[in-house]
Amino acid sequence: MCDTIGKIGNKKYYSMFAKNSDRQYDEPQVMVFIDAKQNTDKKLKTTYIEIEQVKNTHAILISKPIWIWGAEMGVNDCGVCIGNEAISTKTSRNNKEALIGMDFVRLGLERASSAKEALNIIIELLQKYGQGGNCGYNKPSYYDNSFLIMDKHELYILETVGKNYAVKRKKAASISNCLTISNADIYNDVKNFKKKYTDIPKKNANIRKKITYKKLLYSKNEEDLFNIMKTHSKKEGCSICMHGEHESTNSMIVILKDKPVIYFTGCPNPCNSKYIKYIFNENLVYPIMNEENQDNCDFWKSKRYNN
Repeated sequence: MCDTIGKIGNKKYYSMFAKNSDRQYDEPQVMVFIDAKQNTDKKLKTTYIEIEQVKNTHAILISKPIWIWGAEMGVNDCGVCIGNEAISTKTSRNNKEALIGMDFVRLGLERASSAKEALNIIIELLQKYGQGGNCGYNKPSYYDNSFLIMDKHELYILETVGKNYAVKRKKAASISNCLTISNADIYNDVKNFKKKYTDIPKKNANIRKKITYKKLLYSKNEEDLFNIMKTHSKKEGCSICMHGEHESTNSMIVILKDKPVIYFTGCPNPCNSKYIKYIFNENLVYPIMNEENQDNCDFWKSKRYNN
């Protein structure tokens, strides 16, 4: 269960991105900075499978579960932001290991210099390698994925089921754990993706999506996004700041200025946590870490057991 929002800016406010990463209870999730690289290896090991590596990759700042290669959300040095959502569909119980949704997030960020390029890269990788594999920490979890992909100029919603996909371009959007596209701009199967592939309607996800979208339309700055990400609801499963068996293990907000300005909690429960500010590609601030020492989760653990 997650919620991702994005909005393209105008003369009054910057383009903005935000996501709460809702994962199984007690799964450590860390903020990791990976610098731009010139790669010599021909193959790349993702969470479950090997794929072809590319020559050059962008610098990225990602939020990732420590046991997964990919990322729940992130931003790169070109100001491309991506977040994914778990979607339960008629085909998502396929246990075959392939690329998982979080792998696509990281691959899009590493390889793309714009939102449109990231969209095309993810679609190409989806067609070539497919999607699948366990994404659960304490117990198995299999699902298809939707994505919010944006930069300061463009925003795309990409929904996927197996190797099928649908794309909708937006100025402002909210996505949750449900299919939404009924009139796709780009697709390889059907225009009404939602109608064909929705398995069991996710009422709670639709409620959360409506809550965040309504608030997003009136938001202008990071403070507005903080408030959205901290939202609670009396209806079970409808809080944006999630607690319980599934909880918001990290919250990330990006304001797309010349250098992206990132705010993150780096720990569970946004409602009780301080957002740490980081300007992309400046000196790292604790608890952002390099991939080599990502298992050092002292900040996450101390926050968990002190709350």
